[in-house]
Amino acid sequence: MSAADENTSSVIRWLMTGARKVADPSEFLEAFAQQLREAGVDVTRITTGVPLLHPQIASFSGLWQLGRGVSERRYRASSDRQPLQDSPIIIAYKGGGPVRCRMTGPPSATEFPIVKDLRAEGLTDYIVLSIPFADGSHKALSLATNRPDGFGDADIALFEALVPAFAFNLEIQALQRTARTLLDTYVGRQAGGRVLDGQIQRGMGETIRAVIWLCDLRGFTRLSERLPRDELIDMLNAYFGPMCDGVEGEGGEVLKFIGDAMLAIFPMTDDAAPACRQALAAAAKARATVAATNRERVGAHLPPINYGIALHLGEVMYGNIGGDTRLDFTVIGPAVNLTARIESLCGELRRPLLLSADFVSAAGIAADEVGEFTLDGVEAKQRVFALPDVT
Repeated sequence: MSAADENTSSVIRWLMTGARKVADPSEFLEAFAQQLREAGVDVTRITTGVPLLHPQIASFSGLWQLGRGVSERRYRASSDRQPLQDSPIIIAYKGGGPVRCRMTGPPSATEFPIVKDLRAEGLTDYIVLSIPFADGSHKALSLATNRPDGFGDADIALFEALVPAFAFNLEIQALQRTARTLLDTYVGRQAGGRVLDGQIQRGMGETIRAVIWLCDLRGFTRLSERLPRDELIDMLNAYFGPMCDGVEGEGGEVLKFIGDAMLAIFPMTDDAAPACRQALAAAAKARATVAATNRERVGAHLPPINYGIALHLGEVMYGNIGGDTRLDFTVIGPAVNLTARIESLCGELRRPLLLSADFVSAAGIAADEVGEFTLDGVEAKQRVFALPDVT
């Protein structure tokens, strides 16, 4: 066996054995680059390109650079994807190629825009390979070097030979990323992680202490009857967006949407005050964003977004409930029910934010008592509070 054949075999052997144990895409790309360089390939730059099933991100790219390590790049599904349109990466996504761009000679008027950037980095040769997946789609692998005379024939032969083994690893990573993305999108980051860890049996869960957030859109039934469908959806997105951003930006987790309502939690440690502060900060961010949106809506003669948020805290069961084949990862318990009852007062009292007595006490904040109320399904009357600067 020639030295070139031995190098090819060593890289492919690693891709089919050791590489399968490297689950993290960045660690995999770093290790792959090391394998190539140990096999005598003077590679300087490697990228992987994988279109994603994601509500906002069109594709994911890992970038390895010699001496700089690995960085991740995400391309949104709108304007910042445009630079890829005139790129060999798109050819690879369509199953074409390989595309090789040699930069040892003078620039050409017809070369891809990326080649100009690669020349500026001192690179001399660039090849993009189409990586086939089992579902018939194609992803991309690019490799570049700064060696004065570019890649050798043995390098190119190695690249083409490793495509099936590389595809095997990249497809596993893409499936794992897609599963995690879908769970994060539809279940939530923390709950999604628990599902991936195997917590999928009905009734599986734990009792935790958490600040409970529940909000809903006031007057939604009336609005749904008179607004056109697209206007109603736009309004829901303009309302849910700030609520989600506020909660997630402050470390909370959005668990579910129930019609025009949203349930979220801020898990607590022994000291409840930090979680309370997170929830209040999230509410402040959401209120500020919705207020700015409402100013625009009023100017456009659209109905304003009126909402209510309730904050309470207590013990909840955090886990799976449902049927044999359809489960919901959520929180349940008396504390959740009480939060819902307090939230229902927001419309009656015309308050955008109401707090339970337990929340106010744990948060250690100054708040105005707005009354003591008898709530459905709750034995004792409940004292309800509002912040003095929120009306």
